[in-house]
Amino acid sequence: MNILEYRMEDSRPVKTMENLSSLETSVRFFVNYWVHEGTVYENRGNYYSDGKYMIDLYECKDEEPYADATEKAPNTIEYRLFYSGRKIIKESVKTSLEDILLVLSLDSVTIDSHTYKRLSLEFDEDRKVYVYYLNG
Repeated sequence: MNILEYRMEDSRPVKTMENLSSLETSVRFFVNYWVHEGTVYENRGNYYSDGKYMIDLYECKDEEPYADATEKAPNTIEYRLFYSGRKIIKESVKTSLEDILLVLSLDSVTIDSHTYKRLSLEFDEDRKVYVYYLNG
């Protein structure tokens, strides 16, 4: 089991999590943005030091959680069109971290016969929802 610490680039800790599996730690490394307690952070890099994994964060002061965000089943993946008001065009619920990592690893997805490229990924920890941002 792993210890993961989210910290600002000035080394100020934001959140420390203990007993994370290697898979959950890897999924958290993979996302570009993280929402925690109503604040959006950008993942600026990760590393291992002094027996724990670290993710360096930058606070995205101009970003806010979605006004259309509603409670959803944990591990929901929202597919949002980034350049079209970030509206949701599809949702899916995954039952395992393995399935989540597989989906988030895709460079592109096809929805309703249209293929979209992945722009970035977010984990909204407040809602336990992953967001897959698509060109469009």
